[in-house]
Amino acid sequence: MGQAEKVVVVVFDGLRPDMVGAHMPVLQAFLDDNLRFSNARSVFPSLTRVCTTSVSTGMWPGRHGIVNNAFHLSGDLQGRLVDTADFAALWGLKERSGAIVTSASMGERLASSGRTLWTMHCGSAGSGLLINHAARENGHQTFSIHGAVATLTPEIVPEIVAKCGPIPEQDLPRLDVVAYTGRIATEFALAERQADVTVVWLPEPDTSYHYCGIHSAQTQSAMRAADLAFAEILETISRGTFASTTAVIAMSDHGQIATEALVDLKNILRDDGFKAGGAANGDTDILMTGGNMGELRPISSDVGLLTELGHWLMDRPEIGMVFADPDLIDGALPPSAVFQTHARSAELIYVMRSRDEEGPRGIPGIGPYTGGVPLGGGMHGGLSDYEMNTVLGISAPGARKGQVDDTPASLIDIAPTVLDLFGMDLDCDGRVLPLFEPEQEDATVEELRAARGGFAQRLLRQSIQGRDYLIKGGRL
Repeated sequence: MGQAEKVVVVVFDGLRPDMVGAHMPVLQAFLDDNLRFSNARSVFPSLTRVCTTSVSTGMWPGRHGIVNNAFHLSGDLQGRLVDTADFAALWGLKERSGAIVTSASMGERLASSGRTLWTMHCGSAGSGLLINHAARENGHQTFSIHGAVATLTPEIVPEIVAKCGPIPEQDLPRLDVVAYTGRIATEFALAERQADVTVVWLPEPDTSYHYCGIHSAQTQSAMRAADLAFAEILETISRGTFASTTAVIAMSDHGQIATEALVDLKNILRDDGFKAGGAANGDTDILMTGGNMGELRPISSDVGLLTELGHWLMDRPEIGMVFADPDLIDGALPPSAVFQTHARSAELIYVMRSRDEEGPRGIPGIGPYTGGVPLGGGMHGGLSDYEMNTVLGISAPGARKGQVDDTPASLIDIAPTVLDLFGMDLDCDGRVLPLFEPEQEDATVEELRAARGGFAQRLLRQSIQGRDYLIKGGRL
């Protein structure tokens, strides 16, 4: 017998827990009044589409197959880069490899028991697909802020427009998008056809962190707008039929740090004799992606080249961590340490070096990056504390209230916890979070280290109830 009739999940994309109190009083009060998981963590890489898929499946990227926001496809390295933000590119991934997501999802499990899932993901078009990749087959409904052409159930879009007005432009900060998403939730999803599970994924403050800076006035406005939308959602729930039997999960998927230096890694590699590039052509031997982390994939199976690349990375002061087969690259940590074990996972993954020092306006967390946003904007993807620590607060019928739980939790725990509230289970990597009683065991700590010459790195993990969790990592 489950503990809830309805579940509502509200995701504040990119929100750092240490920035809630100053700008989001409604969310802060919710976290204070209910059960807050202070040691909640993202996955690696801590990137939105990877995170979205881990939320929807309860799996690490090494199981669900969305191994990066953008990645080259093993076995088809001459083919196009898979940009998971692109709706069409995801369908192309299915044609090239047989599947978009390679594990079962919460949506599929709900559908198998006749339950419904309503999702509105107002980030990229790809994210809207990945939050419930089999929505149409499951008979569920989903909406993307990019409209009918990027929505798995496009027939729902005219109904939403008729009820909530035209889809707004995506100006910065995305105040209109946040308000519109809140209207869909309150005037449509929760008011007319409430599903068993409703997921509302707000694009802020992530977008403003990126393009305006985590310290900016625009970002503060975005956080206040997201807080107002959350307040309206809570008010709608409180006035609804299922007020006393609805569980609410308020969360973020990752954090961000401020960028302090732009590193042209591709041209540095080329200057040192490595033919690196973003696409396969006659002048590229090594495919790469970037940001706060990235991959290097030699097109040939030259083990010597892979070893040379790994050691080259370790000699660069901008590089924080290197993941590869330690038998090939001494000083590397194995990709399995961060659950990058999929056939799509790169053989060589790097993370840019970050520091916990204060950045603009005294906000801690800074580091170099290889591109993607304006210099000074926020970035994420790595393993620093300020990228990995996430917001997670849960209100559920009969659950603990006014308590802080410091046991490890992760995005992979959301799907099994939601399903458990209905008395259902899911075969996945995550565990059911201890909503009603504290864990009966303490988490164990595992520290993984590797070094070569002047390069040394550390990864901190924790384990509880047979599950392993990524906490943070970086260069020593």
